[in-house]
Amino acid sequence: MRKEVIQRTLVFVKPDGVKRGLVGEIIHRFERAGLKIVGMKMMWLPKEFAAEHYRDTPEFREKIKKKIKESYEMYGLTPPEDLDEAASKLIDDLRSYVTSGPIVAMVLEGPRAIYIVRKLVGATSPEEAAPGTIRGDFSIDNYPFANIELRSIRNVIHASDAENAEREIKLFFKEEELFDYRRADEHIMFEPL
Repeated sequence: MRKEVIQRTLVFVKPDGVKRGLVGEIIHRFERAGLKIVGMKMMWLPKEFAAEHYRDTPEFREKIKKKIKESYEMYGLTPPEDLDEAASKLIDDLRSYVTSGPIVAMVLEGPRAIYIVRKLVGATSPEEAAPGTIRGDFSIDNYPFANIELRSIRNVIHASDAENAEREIKLFFKEEELFDYRRADEHIMFEPL
Protein backbone atom coordinates (compact mmCIF):
# COMPACT_ATOMS: atom_id res chain seq x y z
CA MET A 1 0.00 0.00 0.00
CA ARG A 2 2.80 2.45 0.88
CA LYS A 3 4.34 2.49 -2.63
CA GLU A 4 1.00 3.32 -4.24
CA VAL A 5 0.64 6.63 -2.39
CA ILE A 6 4.26 7.76 -2.65
CA GLN A 7 5.16 10.12 -5.50
CA ARG A 8 8.40 11.54 -6.81
CA THR A 9 8.76 14.94 -8.40
CA LEU A 10 11.51 17.08 -9.88
CA VAL A 11 12.39 20.50 -8.52
CA PHE A 12 15.26 22.76 -9.46
CA VAL A 13 16.45 26.03 -8.04
CA LYS A 14 16.91 28.28 -11.07
CA PRO A 15 20.02 30.39 -11.68
CA ASP A 16 18.53 33.45 -9.94
CA GLY A 17 17.83 31.39 -6.80
CA VAL A 18 21.33 29.89 -6.80
CA LYS A 19 22.98 33.28 -7.39
CA ARG A 20 20.96 34.82 -4.55
CA GLY A 21 21.99 32.08 -2.09
CA LEU A 22 18.49 30.65 -1.57
CA VAL A 23 19.28 26.94 -2.07
CA GLY A 24 19.60 26.07 1.63
CA GLU A 25 16.41 27.90 2.60
CA ILE A 26 14.49 26.19 -0.20
CA ILE A 27 15.76 22.72 0.73
CA HIS A 28 14.91 23.42 4.36
CA ARG A 29 11.30 24.19 3.47
CA PHE A 30 10.88 20.91 1.59
CA GLU A 31 12.49 18.82 4.33
CA ARG A 32 10.50 20.57 7.05
CA ALA A 33 7.32 19.58 5.16
CA GLY A 34 8.33 15.90 5.41
CA LEU A 35 9.56 15.47 1.84
CA LYS A 36 12.58 13.26 1.30
CA ILE A 37 15.42 14.16 -1.07
CA VAL A 38 16.18 11.02 -3.09
CA GLY A 39 18.49 12.70 -5.60
CA MET A 40 20.26 16.04 -5.82
CA LYS A 41 22.98 17.69 -7.90
CA MET A 42 24.27 21.01 -9.13
CA MET A 43 24.33 21.39 -12.90
CA TRP A 44 25.03 23.98 -15.54
CA LEU A 45 22.57 23.09 -18.28
CA PRO A 46 23.69 23.13 -21.92
CA LYS A 47 21.34 24.78 -24.44
CA GLU A 48 20.31 21.42 -25.94
CA PHE A 49 19.27 20.18 -22.51
CA ALA A 50 17.22 23.33 -21.89
CA ALA A 51 15.52 22.85 -25.27
CA GLU A 52 14.56 19.31 -24.26
CA HIS A 53 13.22 20.46 -20.89
CA TYR A 54 11.34 23.50 -22.27
CA ARG A 55 10.01 21.83 -25.40
CA ASP A 56 8.44 24.10 -27.99
CA THR A 57 5.19 22.16 -28.33
CA PRO A 58 2.05 23.69 -29.86
CA GLU A 59 0.40 23.66 -26.40
CA PHE A 60 3.36 25.42 -24.74
CA ARG A 61 3.56 28.00 -27.53
CA GLU A 62 -0.18 28.78 -27.29
CA LYS A 63 0.08 29.18 -23.52
CA ILE A 64 2.95 31.67 -23.96
CA LYS A 65 1.15 33.62 -26.70
CA LYS A 66 -1.90 33.92 -24.45
CA LYS A 67 0.22 35.22 -21.54
CA ILE A 68 1.97 37.76 -23.76
CA LYS A 69 -1.36 39.06 -25.10
CA GLU A 70 -2.90 39.26 -21.60
CA SER A 71 0.14 41.10 -20.22
CA TYR A 72 0.04 43.77 -22.92
CA GLU A 73 -3.72 44.22 -22.52
CA MET A 74 -3.36 44.49 -18.72
CA TYR A 75 -1.39 47.69 -19.24
CA GLY A 76 -3.54 48.99 -22.10
CA LEU A 77 -0.80 48.28 -24.64
CA THR A 78 -1.15 46.79 -28.10
CA PRO A 79 0.26 43.24 -28.20
CA PRO A 80 2.95 42.44 -30.78
CA GLU A 81 1.50 41.94 -34.23
CA ASP A 82 3.25 38.60 -34.67
CA LEU A 83 2.53 36.68 -31.46
CA ASP A 84 4.25 33.59 -32.86
CA GLU A 85 7.50 35.50 -33.30
CA ALA A 86 7.10 37.01 -29.82
CA ALA A 87 6.58 33.52 -28.35
CA SER A 88 9.72 32.27 -30.12
CA LYS A 89 11.72 35.12 -28.61
CA LEU A 90 10.35 34.40 -25.15
CA ILE A 91 11.03 30.64 -25.42
CA ASP A 92 14.61 31.39 -26.55
CA ASP A 93 15.04 33.70 -23.57
CA LEU A 94 13.65 31.09 -21.18
CA ARG A 95 16.24 28.60 -22.41
CA SER A 96 19.00 31.23 -22.19
CA TYR A 97 17.94 32.15 -18.67
CA VAL A 98 17.98 28.58 -17.37
CA THR A 99 21.44 28.08 -18.89
CA SER A 100 22.81 31.41 -17.59
CA GLY A 101 24.17 29.92 -14.38
CA PRO A 102 24.15 26.76 -12.31
CA ILE A 103 20.95 25.17 -11.05
CA VAL A 104 20.42 22.77 -8.16
CA ALA A 105 18.15 19.91 -9.21
CA MET A 106 16.54 17.47 -6.83
CA VAL A 107 14.01 14.69 -6.77
CA LEU A 108 11.69 14.82 -3.80
CA GLU A 109 9.61 11.90 -2.56
CA GLY A 110 6.62 11.56 -0.28
CA PRO A 111 2.88 11.03 -0.11
CA ARG A 112 1.29 13.44 -2.65
CA ALA A 113 4.74 14.94 -3.25
CA ILE A 114 3.75 16.69 -6.50
CA TYR A 115 0.83 18.49 -4.86
CA ILE A 116 2.78 19.39 -1.70
CA VAL A 117 5.78 20.71 -3.64
CA ARG A 118 3.66 22.87 -5.91
CA LYS A 119 1.77 24.21 -2.88
CA LEU A 120 5.07 25.11 -1.14
CA VAL A 121 6.48 26.66 -4.33
CA GLY A 122 3.43 28.86 -4.99
CA ALA A 123 1.90 30.25 -8.16
CA THR A 124 4.12 30.50 -11.24
CA SER A 125 3.53 34.24 -11.31
CA PRO A 126 5.33 35.69 -8.27
CA GLU A 127 2.75 38.46 -7.89
CA GLU A 128 0.06 35.81 -7.45
CA ALA A 129 2.15 33.56 -5.16
CA ALA A 130 0.93 33.67 -1.58
CA PRO A 131 3.20 34.94 1.19
CA GLY A 132 4.84 31.96 2.85
CA THR A 133 5.43 30.17 -0.46
CA ILE A 134 8.90 30.05 -2.00
CA ARG A 135 7.95 32.29 -4.92
CA GLY A 136 5.81 34.53 -2.72
CA ASP A 137 8.70 35.13 -0.35
CA PHE A 138 11.68 35.21 -2.71
CA SER A 139 10.65 36.13 -6.27
CA ILE A 140 11.25 39.73 -7.29
CA ASP A 141 9.88 39.62 -10.85
CA ASN A 142 6.38 39.59 -12.37
CA TYR A 143 4.79 38.14 -15.49
CA PRO A 144 3.34 41.30 -17.02
CA PHE A 145 6.69 43.09 -16.92
CA ALA A 146 8.62 40.05 -18.19
CA ASN A 147 6.10 39.34 -20.96
CA ILE A 148 6.12 42.92 -22.21
CA GLU A 149 9.93 42.70 -22.38
CA LEU A 150 9.52 39.30 -24.12
CA ARG A 151 11.76 37.60 -21.58
CA SER A 152 11.23 34.73 -19.18
CA ILE A 153 10.07 35.21 -15.63
CA ARG A 154 12.78 35.03 -12.96
CA ASN A 155 10.82 33.11 -10.34
CA VAL A 156 13.54 31.25 -8.41
CA ILE A 157 12.37 27.65 -8.81
CA HIS A 158 10.89 25.04 -11.15
CA ALA A 159 8.51 22.36 -9.88
CA SER A 160 7.18 19.60 -12.12
CA ASP A 161 3.45 19.19 -12.55
CA ALA A 162 1.78 15.77 -12.47
CA GLU A 163 1.81 15.56 -16.27
CA ASN A 164 5.58 16.08 -16.60
CA ALA A 165 7.16 14.83 -13.34
CA GLU A 166 8.17 11.37 -14.58
CA ARG A 167 9.58 12.66 -17.90
CA GLU A 168 11.51 15.44 -16.19
CA ILE A 169 12.97 13.16 -13.51
CA LYS A 170 14.28 10.84 -16.26
CA LEU A 171 15.70 13.83 -18.14
CA PHE A 172 17.66 15.16 -15.15
CA PHE A 173 18.57 11.95 -13.27
CA LYS A 174 19.79 8.47 -14.14
CA GLU A 175 18.15 5.68 -12.15
CA GLU A 176 21.40 5.03 -10.23
CA GLU A 177 21.44 8.68 -9.07
CA LEU A 178 18.20 8.16 -7.11
CA PHE A 179 18.35 6.59 -3.66
CA ASP A 180 15.87 4.58 -1.63
CA TYR A 181 16.24 5.03 2.13
CA ARG A 182 14.13 5.82 5.18
CA ARG A 183 14.04 9.20 6.85
CA ALA A 184 14.06 9.05 10.63
CA ASP A 185 10.53 10.48 10.79
CA GLU A 186 8.93 8.07 8.31
CA HIS A 187 7.95 5.70 11.12
CA ILE A 188 5.29 8.26 12.16
CA MET A 189 3.40 7.65 8.91
CA PHE A 190 4.26 4.07 8.04
CA GLU A 191 4.68 1.97 11.18
CA PRO A 192 1.75 0.73 13.24
CA LEU A 193 1.39 2.15 16.75
